[in-house]
Amino acid sequence: MKKLLSNIYPFLLAGYPILALRKQNLVYVNFTSIIRSLLLSFLITVVLFLLLKLLTKDWGKAGLITTLIIMLFFSYGHIYTQLQLSFGDSIRHRYLIIIFVFAFILVGIGILRLRNIEPVKQFLTAFGLILIVFSSSQAIIYDFSSYRTAELAKKEVQAKTANTNSLTEELPDIYLIILDGYTRADVLAEAYGFDNSDFIQDLGDMGFYVANCSQSNYPITKYSLSSIMNADYLQNYSNIEMLPPLKVSLVNETLKNLGYTTIAFENSVEGHFDLMEDIHISRKQQALGMIDFVGGPNEFEAELIKTTLLKLFYDMPQLLPGLTLTDLQKAEHNEHYRQTFFILEELEKIPQMNGHNFVFAHLLVPHPPYIFAPTGDFRFTDDARSGYPSNVEFINSHLLPVLNTIIETSETPPIIIIQGDHGAYGNFITPQMRLSILNAYYVSDETKTSLYSTITPVNSFRVIFNHYLDTDFPLLEDISYFMKKPDQFTQDNIIENTCTTP
Repeated sequence: MKKLLSNIYPFLLAGYPILALRKQNLVYVNFTSIIRSLLLSFLITVVLFLLLKLLTKDWGKAGLITTLIIMLFFSYGHIYTQLQLSFGDSIRHRYLIIIFVFAFILVGIGILRLRNIEPVKQFLTAFGLILIVFSSSQAIIYDFSSYRTAELAKKEVQAKTANTNSLTEELPDIYLIILDGYTRADVLAEAYGFDNSDFIQDLGDMGFYVANCSQSNYPITKYSLSSIMNADYLQNYSNIEMLPPLKVSLVNETLKNLGYTTIAFENSVEGHFDLMEDIHISRKQQALGMIDFVGGPNEFEAELIKTTLLKLFYDMPQLLPGLTLTDLQKAEHNEHYRQTFFILEELEKIPQMNGHNFVFAHLLVPHPPYIFAPTGDFRFTDDARSGYPSNVEFINSHLLPVLNTIIETSETPPIIIIQGDHGAYGNFITPQMRLSILNAYYVSDETKTSLYSTITPVNSFRVIFNHYLDTDFPLLEDISYFMKKPDQFTQDNIIENTCTTP
């Protein structure tokens, strides 16, 4: 046991970069998103440790060289990015990699010549423990606070939904389809020169009410989803710094009490939300129902890769024989590309499922990366002016038949909400454009009488529950905030809706 503890420092330093990156993105990255990265990092450390032990015939020196490799590997991307920010394009990989190679050779030789390595091992163990505590303590506090917030929110929501506990056969399936970053038709025309009137007309012909002047309440996904699912503004929460998870939201708890089955899909950005769904539809079986060990990189892992030595190959794919930039782009975005088609295919099958279902589908389209040609072929561009409307054309043409199938095969006419969580992307996008969203409802004719062209997502389920569940939620004033932090709910950050109905 003592020998094991004396050689634990490589594993501490192998885990630190992953925990540190999560610490910087706590709001968006849940713990399950980093488990695969941690396990892979530890596995590689074990392999390196054993191979170097065979080469050096010395456990101590093998551990030190393993640690050196780990530190160089995980620091490369950070150092390169900081040097580029400081010195611009004059920084080249060819220069930095030479420095790293020399550093490895010089320090490696120094390690092999060391006669007394115990003080170094003790220092690295203490240093590693300090880093682990520093990087994980805030995350532990955050996770515990999230748990407490969820418990408090659950009690508050249960009080509000105490009377919604009778399910009738007439209640329909409910679909909340979030098209991430999908803006309004007028913004598409003004900012991108793209005419979206045919898609809007097709939705209308299908029976949707399209709110032609709708704005999001917030410009950030996590805030928007929270307000949609709680049918309330963030500033009305008891603790706006710690938003309650969606699993205890007003909408989820109300439908759960009614006996609805919650269905959600695999998603590379699951850290944005946590529905604790009853059915998780995925292409592969997940360990413990939540951890995917075999799929492509999630959002966190993709960012982690760019902070490591792998950034060298990401920026210079020609270093690997036969690998082109297009191949690398396809590899990077393959998971997102395949997930999008998978979700669309599975959505069509929901009406065949028994019972009453609440279906949450978060599609990262037309959100970047811009990888979809209108036909659905893979076509990458980083130019928002051409890539964004191309993504829009793709999702338009592929979503319409899915919606038609859902409507035609549902025994009871379903409720379908299609919303952008916020608007478009690009340095030419104004705050008002960023808040302008597609917002469409497939509901009963009676429910449509309560909808209006400037309705914001915070009122979506208030209208639906009032008509379908006979609740009496008052409609809230439609307000849109352009802010990045939840403490910026000021009059100065309110973006007035100047849209006029066509």
